[in-house]
Amino acid sequence: MFEIPTSEGSVYMCATRSNYNNERRAVVIVDAEKFLALWRREGSSHDDIAHQGTESWPSDRKFKDAVAGFGLGAVNPVPLALVHCYESAERIGVYEQSFFGLHKLKRTEIRIQATLAFTNGITRTIWLLAAGAKAFPVECDLKSAALLQALAGFEGDHYKTFAELIPEHLAA
Repeated sequence: MFEIPTSEGSVYMCATRSNYNNERRAVVIVDAEKFLALWRREGSSHDDIAHQGTESWPSDRKFKDAVAGFGLGAVNPVPLALVHCYESAERIGVYEQSFFGLHKLKRTEIRIQATLAFTNGITRTIWLLAAGAKAFPVECDLKSAALLQALAGFEGDHYKTFAELIPEHLAA
């Protein structure tokens, strides 16, 4: 269980061990500002929601569900959002203007862009951001964890697999 300080008081989230892949699933504590900046990058899923901001997030149709869910406290903690962080390559043509104003391909460059995708938990995430959380945990696959940690991880922290967080002998 994770306790997250917010302007609404402390709220609670949980990570749950499954029967498989606990070595391939990880929790990253993200810095809220860095995470939002990453989410707002072109190509990220639901970046339209990320760009709305704290003024309009409360009008999201499911926002009240997050209010109710977080309102249950430590008795019934909210599951972590499930995200993926990946890099994609884009080929970009660099042109030069020729004598008659025509453009001629000079070279091709490759731009690598890291982006964020949600499988689940957008409303929980916007609630945490709107409530002023400075950092919060998210779940992701192991490959995403290293990149997400580097781009948006909370300083001084390091991602952990579910197997590390919840050893099998402690799982309920």
